[in-house]
Amino acid sequence: MSKDDRPIGLREQKKRQTELDLCLAARRLVVERGLDATTVEDIATAVGVSPRTFFNYYETKMAAIVGPTSEIGTPELRERFIAGGPSGALLDDLTWLFAQGFESESEMREGIALVIEIIKTEPRVVAAFVASGARLESVIADLLSARLGSPVSSGFAGLAAGFMTTITSRAAMASAADPAVSLAAAVREHCAMAARLFEQHDGTTRRGNR
Repeated sequence: MSKDDRPIGLREQKKRQTELDLCLAARRLVVERGLDATTVEDIATAVGVSPRTFFNYYETKMAAIVGPTSEIGTPELRERFIAGGPSGALLDDLTWLFAQGFESESEMREGIALVIEIIKTEPRVVAAFVASGARLESVIADLLSARLGSPVSSGFAGLAAGFMTTITSRAAMASAADPAVSLAAAVREHCAMAARLFEQHDGTTRRGNR
């Protein structure tokens, strides 16, 4: 990375952290006060930014609770994935991209725990998370299309999004139960377990056409 590139990278890193801080603050406040009693102003104040800055990242407090859904990983990681890296195996590389997207281990664990508490009493939040799945599918479709060099079908993109959502959710629960296991390692482990479903009796993997 050149010297000219470094300031841009630092700015992007700061923006990413602010986006995550707003999400975590929103979840904390909703657990503490409830959804209706939590305002955008409260969330912004908790992070030390203005409401105007809040709206640079999220359109609503519900969007902040759900968290970032428009991107996976950093621009550099996405470029590497699109170029065919890091391993050349599509599923392995998609898993790598998701796993690399985890930021602070402690913050991620707290965020998951907060979501579990919120959805126990706030069905509106559950609906918002379901809706976010459609946005994730669109993001994954763009990534897969760019990597494969042609548009992928909505069914293929939906399957990939659903698979990764299930894998990361199960991995998060496993990691929460065993703090010694990192989230990234848990995602890789669960992907490996899923691959066993496609193994034949001799241990080889059954493969089909996309």
